[in-house]
Amino acid sequence: MRGIGRANVWLVPGALGLATAGALVLSLPRGRLWAALLFVGAWIWTARYLIARRREQRFLSESVVQLNDTVERWASGDLHARVYLDQDDPLDSLAHGMNRVAEVLMERTRDLEQDKKQLEAILTSMANGIIILNHGLTITLINRAALQMFRVQESSVTGRHLLEVIRDVRIDDAVHRVTRAQGTETVHWSPPDSEAVVVEVTIASLPEPLGGLGAVMVSRDVSLQSQLDRMRQDFVANVSHELQTPLTIIRGFTETLMEEDIDQESRTRFTRLIHEEANRMSRLVDDLLTLSRMEHHSLPFAVEGVDLLVLVESLVSRLAPRVQEAGLTMVCQMPAGLPLVLGDADRLQEVFLNLIQNAIQYTPAGGTITVSAQTDDSGQWVGVSVEDTGIGIPSQDVPRIFERFYRVDKARSRASGGTGLGLAIVKHIIELHRGRIEVNSEVGQGTRFTVWLSREQEGDDR
Repeated sequence: MRGIGRANVWLVPGALGLATAGALVLSLPRGRLWAALLFVGAWIWTARYLIARRREQRFLSESVVQLNDTVERWASGDLHARVYLDQDDPLDSLAHGMNRVAEVLMERTRDLEQDKKQLEAILTSMANGIIILNHGLTITLINRAALQMFRVQESSVTGRHLLEVIRDVRIDDAVHRVTRAQGTETVHWSPPDSEAVVVEVTIASLPEPLGGLGAVMVSRDVSLQSQLDRMRQDFVANVSHELQTPLTIIRGFTETLMEEDIDQESRTRFTRLIHEEANRMSRLVDDLLTLSRMEHHSLPFAVEGVDLLVLVESLVSRLAPRVQEAGLTMVCQMPAGLPLVLGDADRLQEVFLNLIQNAIQYTPAGGTITVSAQTDDSGQWVGVSVEDTGIGIPSQDVPRIFERFYRVDKARSRASGGTGLGLAIVKHIIELHRGRIEVNSEVGQGTRFTVWLSREQEGDDR
């Protein structure tokens, strides 16, 4: 686009000068001719100026339209738009300035987009949940971990009120307190259908650029920690309870023995009971030490090829008198030629001893205990089953029978002198062997425990 040339600037004063000269020469000889020529020149220069002026206004209008269109494209997000004017255009310097501003804006926008992508990547990969709220408690940002922790089904909840997304009054009240008084506050949240899931939510105030206080919520899943805390508390309570009973008995009988008028028969009977309770305490401590050593991998563990047929038949022979005394029948169905398994013979003997003793303990007189073995379809695993026709285990108790001190029939367990740690030890030993144990039970029909162990392979390191 081309504006008015510098020569055209002198058209107006030149035309005025020509008109003035024409007026002055009218009185001279042949002045009219010269005056006419001067007036024609003045008129031509005036006409030329008016034409140039009109063109300038038209070009200026076109420049303004182009500038306006470019600004509108920038406003719509198209920062690639540029303004190109003629060098003679009076708005050319403005166009260059606007183009430089656009380049700076594009660079800043690229930086912001890169920062945004990095922030999104960080928030997405975080294990902790992050929720940011504005002063109206409307969600402005939430990451994937928070959606999963609070079991939010919608993929996008930005712009919704916190209470609409997480329907928990305690969290809403805590956020209100934090946004009013600043500071931080921590609450624990669990879904209505699962108290085992525990989410710790830390809420802190967050100043906003335009004034007011928003909030940032950082949440983390502490379910495992809470479960471990409960297990530790239960463990301490159970150990205290298990020790309290024999200690009470021992203390009561010793106080009685300290009296002088106790006959010899009573003294002997009390001494025997004290000895039995002391043995129960000793077994309890021994089992606890065994569990502790297994958990810390400090228990001696020799891996070798174990013949389960010899091991089980030896146990059956040892327990035969007790089986007969309980009025039970034991059947051993261990097939010949059973593959050797990798393991520690002493520890595996402890496993099957516990399982058979449990079967004897929970099977009424006249019942049958069957010990059998088989290999799986792949031939890589050997399973030994201990099955009884006893009282069975309720389905709700099956998942917990391997917990320490958990007893299905508490009266029967304590009466037999059990410590409540047998199945916990069994599970730990099987895990050390990298095996597995299965339980199938029906109340009133009996229970079957099946231990699966890896068979010995040629070239195994013993």
